[in-house]
Amino acid sequence: MNQSQSERHPGLHDDEIIQLYWNRDEIAISATDEKYGRYLFAIAYNVLHDKMDCEECLNDTYLSTWNLIPPKRPSVFQVFLSRITRNIAIDKYRMSTAEKRIPSELTISLNELDDCIPSVETLEQQYHAREIGNVLNSYLRTLSRRSLTIFISRYYFADSISDIAAMLKVNESTVFRSLTKIREGLKERLIREGYWNE
Repeated sequence: MNQSQSERHPGLHDDEIIQLYWNRDEIAISATDEKYGRYLFAIAYNVLHDKMDCEECLNDTYLSTWNLIPPKRPSVFQVFLSRITRNIAIDKYRMSTAEKRIPSELTISLNELDDCIPSVETLEQQYHAREIGNVLNSYLRTLSRRSLTIFISRYYFADSISDIAAMLKVNESTVFRSLTKIREGLKERLIREGYWNE
């Protein structure tokens, strides 16, 4: 596909955008931004709460994507992009908070998990953290689709409770109750598996 064809068809499919990266066609970046820019910006904003930092994250995401494809050929392009953006935003957040404390939906959401996921300090605890990851994945597979969406939105994408409620078209108290129930269930599973002591 040449440049003029790409410009006439702005709504490209993911496999077409990926092929543009493989062909080293810079249209790939503008096509990615057009299709996923707002989505990726929202991910970065949930972590950083700063528009300029989020714009930098997007630029870094597109550069990383350009450098990774090829040789990688992502099977789910949106997930591939969101993981890059989230990691860049978290790195930027860590650098920003090394000197000062910046409130973020990320820290708020992760603080909610403090009561059911123990902290990791020693090598033995790092091993247990991997095992806890396996228990977590097993537990998440038991959740309903809606509960899983709520969990991932809150604890992976750091979406606010109000944003999750709006997305699912439910009230905030429903999301809050669901998150509480999910955390309690996770804690019970970790206790049962021997990874958490009351």
